[in-house]
Amino acid sequence: MVGSYYALCDVTRVVPTSNKDICMAVPGMVQKLNAQMNLEFSASNHYLRLSEWCSEHRLNGTATFLRSRAQSSVTQMMRVFDYMKKSGAYPVVKAFETCEDKCATLEDLFLKTLEDHHQRASTLSELTEQAKVLHDDSTLSFLNALEEEQEQDGILLKTILDEVRSARKAGLCIQQTDQHLLNIVSQQHH
Repeated sequence: MVGSYYALCDVTRVVPTSNKDICMAVPGMVQKLNAQMNLEFSASNHYLRLSEWCSEHRLNGTATFLRSRAQSSVTQMMRVFDYMKKSGAYPVVKAFETCEDKCATLEDLFLKTLEDHHQRASTLSELTEQAKVLHDDSTLSFLNALEEEQEQDGILLKTILDEVRSARKAGLCIQQTDQHLLNIVSQQHH
């Protein structure tokens, strides 16, 4: 390809790219971005399974909220995918292993979502730190934006978990709590 730049974007591949400004020349960074992309994909599926559990228990407000979280995770996944493609890398979406998401209460459910969020946020933080150490400024800028969004998601999940715990302590039944959560989420989006 005449006029193209070649950059090492993966430990094993040299790929042509027309924009050397965003190419990741740091070995190993592509694999870690790919892993983060797959974590977001897995999170999306996790949210959908939890949404299904809520629907089965007539917790339609929480089910709707979890579907919106699934969509948000897909959007994050696609942002990483697109960044990798623009960088000349070959993202690989892997099959995910389904695990049974047994929940007895809304508190259990939101503890699981918060635990999953913390894992993804921790991995993203480590990836951001590595980009910083390696002076991979393009990737660092991209990851900082993702981290800001992850932080907001974490605050929202923690707020909801706190509300679920408060509702339980106040003696609200699970359906009342579900309706209360729907009202909170609706207020935050308006």
